[in-house]
Amino acid sequence: MSKTCTLLTVLLTGNILYAQQNDSTRLDDVVVTATRTGIKSSQTGKIVTVIDQAAINRQQGRSLGELLNTQAGFFINGSNNSLGTNQDLYFRGAGTGSMLVVIDGTPVFDPSQTNNAFDLNSISLDQVEKIEILRGGQSTLWGSDAVAGVVQVFLKKGSRAKPSINAQAAYGSYETFRSNAALSGQTGALGYNVRYGYTKSAGMPAAYDSTGTKNFRKNGFEQSTLFTELRYQIRPGFSLRTFSDLSHYNTSYAGGPFTDEKDYNARNKNYVGGLALQYQRNQFTWSLTGSIQQVRRKFVNDSGYVSSIYSKYSEGYYTGRTTVLESFANQRWGKHFQLTGGIQHISQNTSQSYFSTGAFGPFATALGKDSANIQQTSVFVSALFSGWKGWNLELGTRLNHHSIYGTNATYTINPSFTISERTKFFVNISSAYKIPSLYQLYSEYGNKQLRPEYSTTYEAGVQTHNPAQTWSVRLAVFKRDVRDIIIFYTDPATFNSQYINRSQQRDWGGELETKFSLGKKIQWLTNLAYVDGKGIDKGVKTKNLYRRPHVVINSSLNIQASQSLHISPSIRFVGSRLKGEYDAGPAEQPSYYTIDLLANYDITTSIRAFIDLRNITNQRYFDVVGYNSKRFNMMAGFSVRL
Repeated sequence: MSKTCTLLTVLLTGNILYAQQNDSTRLDDVVVTATRTGIKSSQTGKIVTVIDQAAINRQQGRSLGELLNTQAGFFINGSNNSLGTNQDLYFRGAGTGSMLVVIDGTPVFDPSQTNNAFDLNSISLDQVEKIEILRGGQSTLWGSDAVAGVVQVFLKKGSRAKPSINAQAAYGSYETFRSNAALSGQTGALGYNVRYGYTKSAGMPAAYDSTGTKNFRKNGFEQSTLFTELRYQIRPGFSLRTFSDLSHYNTSYAGGPFTDEKDYNARNKNYVGGLALQYQRNQFTWSLTGSIQQVRRKFVNDSGYVSSIYSKYSEGYYTGRTTVLESFANQRWGKHFQLTGGIQHISQNTSQSYFSTGAFGPFATALGKDSANIQQTSVFVSALFSGWKGWNLELGTRLNHHSIYGTNATYTINPSFTISERTKFFVNISSAYKIPSLYQLYSEYGNKQLRPEYSTTYEAGVQTHNPAQTWSVRLAVFKRDVRDIIIFYTDPATFNSQYINRSQQRDWGGELETKFSLGKKIQWLTNLAYVDGKGIDKGVKTKNLYRRPHVVINSSLNIQASQSLHISPSIRFVGSRLKGEYDAGPAEQPSYYTIDLLANYDITTSIRAFIDLRNITNQRYFDVVGYNSKRFNMMAGFSVRL
């Protein structure tokens, strides 16, 4: 306990004394996700974090999940496990599937999943140019699943001038090899961008061998990604863009916690493609986009090795398809008022089949895409008054019609006050919703009477920095109330099981982000997130933030040791947390910390070498009981830009 207190004291007080300014939370940052069009952060009361290209470049060799895990409010189970592990994204304590993922303006889903959540393994960090994190209920502008917030990933657009070639290669622990190459450029009115990435790892055993004598199988991983983009400037202010993003990976799984499995393999294929038209003239912007998302997953647990008598052989095939059509426009009148409105249509279907045989004989279940489908149509409008004597006010609403349950609506009330260009106070009151997944509606446990989960979020805070921008602080607190939670319920009398709406959820917490500079060459940044919550079912209150820590702290130094050498040591503290409902072990899992060191060296203006040392003190910890997290590991490599 004393070691934990000492560590917390060093993280917090040390940062207050010596911290830094980072571009990611400045009030003059231009952000897109908050209003769907570009706007300065000082003009909106919404809480936005920007991770720019420079910050991403300093994370070479890492995954998207590992990067997001260093941001305030995030806890991603699986990001520190073997590659290919399903990554459960928890944000501000909300359950998985409650943080909407958006790629270049298009919301992405996996309708074959129980919670409709998109697979973060499908996005390679090498393809990412910028990330915006928008906190709070954001369904008014973004629709379903934006309960805790929105994370928007902007893929690299490539060179808009002469042809440019970029390449990267890295090798490290667990025989992991990562590489990518890109070609981009502009020819007259036509721009092009092609990126290919490849990752292969022998991996480590996913399950923890508590005896150390069972020689568990290493769970390997192999992935290929291909992104293509064409941009055409039809005429000034009018452009056309088409894109295709394909990810394919193979991996293997353990038989369960503490349990080996020699022949449990999986294949995953994820495709996102689309077309976008954009028109801009003076203070008017119009956008029309259409996209198709396709997911295919195959799991086979063969009978050559049997880890459980209950399943000697099993196979599962899962596909999902999402089509998104959207048109929206933004009109500005002068400096102080703008109106955004649009219409969105989403259709989803899934096909699923599962077969297993074991001690109780064969078992099979299936869903057909012709029957397991839904349609949604939404209209939304948002008005923003900004910059009038320091006051900003955003008011918005969304009306959504669902083909199964009918109609629901959301709203946003977002006042803020900017004392100067340096200080902003804000208050947010917003509602959000999460629709039932296709599995919850149509499976053998499905219930077509399900309603969407509906939430109301209250936020307040302050953001400020000094005139020289050598320090900045942002403090935000929130409370989120969710009703009609969808749960899996088994009747104790009949033992029949079904998904139903019943419970309520109350979550609350806050984030503190401090950023200071120490001279011109050293920067120090820290974020602290706290969350707590309880479920309420028929008046009974239960602490239920399973696998989600109350406290997470990230602290790092950015040291420009020379013109060519950049060094970034960092420390991460994860507080105690409740184990999963059905996990083994004590009810509360202990806290832990990890220390990392990342260094980049510019050999020339075109060649950079890097090394990434993770968990330097070789801590043993478990985000999920019975599954290994990475001990000390490293990656080293280089990147070339021509």
